[in-house]
Order: sequence, then structure tokens, then C-alpha cells
Amino acid sequence: MNSTTTTTTFSLTARISARMGAWWARHREPRRRAALRRRCPPATMAAGQIPPAVRAVWAQQAPDEFPGLAVDDAAWLRCSLGLAQFFEVCRIQAPHGACALPSKAADSVWHAWLAADAAGLADWQQRHFGRVFDHQETAALGAGPEDALACTWAGACRSEGVALLGPKLPLLFALDGLLRLPTGWAYRHEDGRLVHRQVDGFGRPSGDRVAHGATAGDRLVALGLMSQEELTVARRRQSSDSGGGSGGSSCGSSWSAAGGSSSDASSDGGGSSCGSSCGGGGGGD
Repeated sequence: MNSTTTTTTFSLTARISARMGAWWARHREPRRRAALRRRCPPATMAAGQIPPAVRAVWAQQAPDEFPGLAVDDAAWLRCSLGLAQFFEVCRIQAPHGACALPSKAADSVWHAWLAADAAGLADWQQRHFGRVFDHQETAALGAGPEDALACTWAGACRSEGVALLGPKLPLLFALDGLLRLPTGWAYRHEDGRLVHRQVDGFGRPSGDRVAHGATAGDRLVALGLMSQEELTVARRRQSSDSGGGSGGSSCGSSWSAAGGSSSDASSDGGGSSCGSSCGGGGGGD
């Protein structure tokens, strides 16, 4: 076989493989969407009531503000569900304090709606979540960024009925990794703790991991986000399941191509260092 024949064969194989991959992606997408809608029913109901005009503004504005963010049907479903889940988390966690938003993809919808129709957004929030949640910078939430992130973590887990000690990620924490959003935050559990890395320009988690100690069991109990009884049961379950390991993530974001160091960075402070740049919620009516 000469070099020309070999090149042609490889090219044909690559095209066939790409077409098969695209077919398989289209085939399984409906099941993925159905599974997403089942994760947090209140968020699904609320997201379904977002006006089409908001999506139009988002599709036009979001790629400029968040370069690399897809704006197709699949991305819209995930981003709108993520934002609705965040507001559901704020509702659940209102007695415990403010919540930090761990997803730039979800924030992209919030920004677009504020620009398009702030009054309509407030009305939608009131109807579905019982109050209006103002968009605030992390530093203005009235709580340390790690505590606010832990509040979100506990509420997101409860909204989906998943274990507070992992390893499964709620959609809100999996979202940026799923969409491979550059500069977003890719979360997962490593060595029994929640960590994140920033997503690079190629859509891959990169750089030092940032560990979030406030989401550990003892800290969740201290913050009033988990009872001691819940922690005891969760640890007993983890111990019985230890044969399968506690690392990894079931969220679907790929870490196999992650670059950078595996050392931990500090989780104190705002912005990308803590995996959140804004939030809302807290006590009050």
C-alpha cells in the first residue's frame, strides 16, 4: 500500500468516525435532555416559563460577554435550567444565608435577562421562587465566599436529592464543565473533597485545583447546612461503598485532558479563585 492510498484510507476512516460520532450524539441528546429536566423539577418548570425574547437576547449577547459559550438549543436548556436551579437553591437556603453562583454559564442568562427586562425577571422570580433575588458581587453577599459557596452546594444537592458528601455533582456545579466554557469553573470531587479548576481556552480544566473545605462534612454541620445525624449516615454509606472509590465525577465533564499542577490553591477570596463571582439570596422577605 503506497502513501497516497494510506492517506486516503485514514481520511475516509476519520470521516466515517466523525459521522458516527455526530449520529450518536444526536441519538442520545433527547435522553440527556430528559434526564436534565428530571434533576430538579421546580427549576425545570420555572425555566420553561422564560420568555423567548430573553433567549434571543442571550443568544446575541452571551457569546460576546462569555467567549466560547455555545448558544444552541442544548446549551440554552442547560444554562436556563442552571439559573433556575440557582434561584431554587436560594429559596431553599434563605434561612441559612446568601448563595454564591458557581457557574458562569448560568450567570450568562441572568445577565441577559437583566439587560432585556429586569422587571419581567423580578416577576418571574416572585412567581416561581417566592421572592426577588438581586444580582450581587460575591464580596457584597454578607458572607465569606467559601461559606456562600457551601450554602449553594448544600442547597443544590438537596434540590436534586444527591449526597452532600459527593461524588455526584448537581447540575449547577457541573454546568461550566459540561459546556466546556472557557474561564468557567469545572468542579469535581477529588480525594473525597470538592475542588475546581478553571476551564481554559480549549474547554479543558487547567491549572492548580482549588479545594473547598467549607463543603466538607464537619464544616457543613458547623454552618448548620447538614445535621450531625445526616453526616453520620453519609459517612457510614461512604464507608460501605469505599470499594468503588470516592473520587471522580458523574457530571459528564472531562478531566482526562486536564493540564497543570495537581497541587491545591487557596480557596479564600473572590472571583475565579473561589469558583464564583456573584450570587444572591440570603435571609429576609
